[in-house]
Amino acid sequence: MGEGAIIMIRKSILMSAVALGAVSAPAFAELNETAQPVEVIRVTTQFREQSLAEVPVNVTAFNAELIDRLDIRNLEDMAAFTPGLVVQEQSPNNTGYSLRGITTDSGDTYAESRVAIFQDGISITRSRGSYVELFDMERIEVAKGPQPTLFGRGALIGGINLIQNKAEDDFSASAFAGIGNYDQREVGGHVNYGLGDGLGLRLAGVHRSRDGHIDNLLGGTLQGRDVSAVRGVFSARLDNGFSFDLIGNYQEDNGPGTSFKSGVLPTPGGDTSPYTSAALFTFPGFENDQGLGLERTVWGVTALAEYALSDAWTLSSITGYRQFDSREVFDPIGAGLDLINLAEDARGRQSSQEFRLTYDAGDRVAAVIGGTWFYESGTQRIPLIVNEARAQALLLQTPAVQAQFAQQLGVPTAALFPTLSFLLGVPASDFTNIFNPFPLSIGGTLAAGVPVPLGLYQEEAANSGRTEAFDLFGEITLRATDRLSITAGLRYTDESKHTSGYGGFVNAPNLIVGGRALLLPGTPNGEVVSQSASFNDVTWRVVAAYEVNDRLNTWVSYARGRRPDVLALDTTAPGFFSIAPAEIVDSLEAGAFLTLDRGTVSGSIFRSEYENFQSSQFDPFDGSLVPTNAGEATQYGLELQANYAITDAIEVYTTYAYNLAKINDTLGGAPQEFGGNRFRYAPEHAVSIGVRAELFSNEMGTLSLLPAYSWQSHIFFDEDNQRFAGVRQDSYGLLRARLRFESADMRWYGEAFGNNLTDEQYLIDAGNTGATFGLPTFIAGSPRTYGVRLGVNF
Repeated sequence: MGEGAIIMIRKSILMSAVALGAVSAPAFAELNETAQPVEVIRVTTQFREQSLAEVPVNVTAFNAELIDRLDIRNLEDMAAFTPGLVVQEQSPNNTGYSLRGITTDSGDTYAESRVAIFQDGISITRSRGSYVELFDMERIEVAKGPQPTLFGRGALIGGINLIQNKAEDDFSASAFAGIGNYDQREVGGHVNYGLGDGLGLRLAGVHRSRDGHIDNLLGGTLQGRDVSAVRGVFSARLDNGFSFDLIGNYQEDNGPGTSFKSGVLPTPGGDTSPYTSAALFTFPGFENDQGLGLERTVWGVTALAEYALSDAWTLSSITGYRQFDSREVFDPIGAGLDLINLAEDARGRQSSQEFRLTYDAGDRVAAVIGGTWFYESGTQRIPLIVNEARAQALLLQTPAVQAQFAQQLGVPTAALFPTLSFLLGVPASDFTNIFNPFPLSIGGTLAAGVPVPLGLYQEEAANSGRTEAFDLFGEITLRATDRLSITAGLRYTDESKHTSGYGGFVNAPNLIVGGRALLLPGTPNGEVVSQSASFNDVTWRVVAAYEVNDRLNTWVSYARGRRPDVLALDTTAPGFFSIAPAEIVDSLEAGAFLTLDRGTVSGSIFRSEYENFQSSQFDPFDGSLVPTNAGEATQYGLELQANYAITDAIEVYTTYAYNLAKINDTLGGAPQEFGGNRFRYAPEHAVSIGVRAELFSNEMGTLSLLPAYSWQSHIFFDEDNQRFAGVRQDSYGLLRARLRFESADMRWYGEAFGNNLTDEQYLIDAGNTGATFGLPTFIAGSPRTYGVRLGVNF
């Protein structure tokens, strides 16, 4: 580690001390004044229920009380209070998860995740089905760092587990409703009915909708939402040590389009600012006239069973089936032109079964051994329609197409446009004017000697992926002394994969460059190509935990994470397929958890080294996204989180994350293509602070205020940090607040809430498909929103 890195770590530690100073100073002052520490959230990160203070992993956990206190309504709200996590939602169909700068967002069916997302132990990581609405939650656990034995598949750098409320053997019910600006509406609630003898039924649901915050000059709004979700749960808790939960989830999204606004081409009579009105176009009849926006359904069934074989041995089973169907239509150029429309029609099915046998008699040894079977299949279809005249003008701005035309004419590239001007009798500038394009096929007209008009052209590409995986895993903890424990875990994975795909024109070849495909990846005669492959590997972790005293737990871990090998459809490769080797990370981490009389402080420092770090590049000719091996990368950082009750009426929550994540300058002594570049969606510094203050409390009820502020330093939207102007989002902060009155018997409440109260302008994504042609598009984050909400509990 170089001197500069050491200086930066020192700076980060100093910043964290400032960020957490208000919490830790009074806390340490009273540490010995009372004998009873604060109650700590209990989690099941290590397959058994433990106090968060006892878990030798960097975990951010939210129980139901904390979810309510911090007003967490979605995954972005949760990420604001999770150091190291960024959630970027273009739409529910296209959400990026970045944990410690490692991003998962690809929609390819053969892609593998780096951040594992689970719902009650069932993997929901596949990108187009991973975003789920948060409601009626028991707990959220975010484990950071490689978690090969705990989260397993896809947990290269950590995982998120969403744990839903189960049914209880009594009666309870709740309901809430709210309205806000942008015609925001929400309604939800739950009913729990006890059947007696440890049996219960629970039904919960939510509906949230909001108009988009960007007006579309061609009709409607953009960046809105419309989601409905429902869940049913049957639970059994029997006296013989057997428990069972059957959970069914269904979610439907019907939001308006994503605001891909051009940063180069102004809207008609407008500008290129991503924060003002856009002009996005759809061709009549495209994809059955769906129009811009998303139609998505996600549903699944989960069965959880646990049987206590004895006081020490427990057998657990997790069974799941899940599927999603999602179709989104968008204008990727965003300039109000009838140039191009794309759609993504993604479908996925998965089944899984896991068995675990756990031993913990409270003595020197605890252990778990298990196996998992996982099967998934999916398709991703990309239909496209273009105005050939505008597309010809756009493509003639790219060096690859210029070279192709020049070669056909037998002239140097520099002489292409003067030659075309002479042969066709029009000004050279007309050939690249997408607003008033040359209406004839240049190649066709020159070859035929008669005018060949251009029209509408359609093509389609698709990929399909199928994976079957078997995992065996085990972990043993040896409590060497009353204070020292050592844990070692191992996971073996065997995978069989099959990838297929096709690409080509729908009705007739294009009249611009000919061939099977114009913009999408093409295959010979548009036929399906396929390939299969098998892989296996071993991942592991070793942890030493030491209890300094009853208040302070420390630990150090060394773990290997793995993103599975990828069998990719790659039309630029011989045989149309390429194998991206498994992405491997070795991570060394040390952490501590301090329990105080009125709060907790926890955190860790880490250093991770990546091998076969995966990135992607656009091929400048056919527009395909080509997977690339960016080689080796290194990251190190620091994460801290704390909560502290300054008084009985004032509680503070704060987090800080420092993350320096870069692709190494060289590999084997040779310069790397992206050497020295920062990971995408990886702020170097991020801070959040929330305060819950009871303004007054009497026999009628309690009035409380929750202001919360989150800030992050600049980020890049691409691992090619210089790819286009605007690839960097400067630092920004978001302020939100909630004012709530709750009755003394906690039967009802009313609240006013606001998000981004300072109306900060920021981007959630940039570049996108338009950047392929030098026309990057930009997506604005949400502006100021506010509303009121009423709720009742029975």
